[in-house]
Amino acid sequence: MEQPQTSLTKRIIKIVLNVLFYTAIVFLLVFSIANMKVKRDDNIANIFGIGMLSVQSNSMYGDLEDSFEKGDMLFVKMLDEDSREALEVGDIVTYFDLTIYAFNTHRIVEINESEGYIVTQADYNYVSENNNTEPDQPVNIEDVISIYTTSKVSGFGSALDYLQTSAGFAIFIIVPVILLLIGEGIILTRTIMSTNKEKLALAYEQEKEEAKKDLESEKERMRAEILAN
Repeated sequence: MEQPQTSLTKRIIKIVLNVLFYTAIVFLLVFSIANMKVKRDDNIANIFGIGMLSVQSNSMYGDLEDSFEKGDMLFVKMLDEDSREALEVGDIVTYFDLTIYAFNTHRIVEINESEGYIVTQADYNYVSENNNTEPDQPVNIEDVISIYTTSKVSGFGSALDYLQTSAGFAIFIIVPVILLLIGEGIILTRTIMSTNKEKLALAYEQEKEEAKKDLESEKERMRAEILAN
């Protein structure tokens, strides 16, 4: 009784691991494709409206609930026209900063609805290591791309940066997919060979039974002829 339970547990674990592996591969593949597209559009790579950002500095370092630091990976919610109108002072948003020609993720300190712009500011001055920071240049509300939802993975930003490189994409996306296809091909080949072997064995047994029946029939016919003579 213990052996069947152990076998069932192993099968369940194998299925769960396969599902997790395939899910991770699909997730990374979709994200990488999305990332390649947004490199042309100066937008954030996202899947179903949830984007991922790698933190490049300690400008938002601190002990607040929504603080983060260099090397973290942030999950951000992409904004549309309606959600931009709901932005509030204190929200942490991302926009493409033309002064540094990169994404900037800072806290809103002012919203000017009549002029249609916002002002953001860093929480932390990582150069002088204090909270004395200056407001950023005003940004049009329509240029705000996303809002930070306090979900992050500490220290995973570097891995995200590497994944976005050609080498990272090849190692973590292309190679696993190729290995997956090779593995699936081997499994499929073995399954086909096993199925064909079973079919041949079944056909052989059927032919053997039919030959046996034919032999018995021939014996009966010859016996009948002998008795008739």
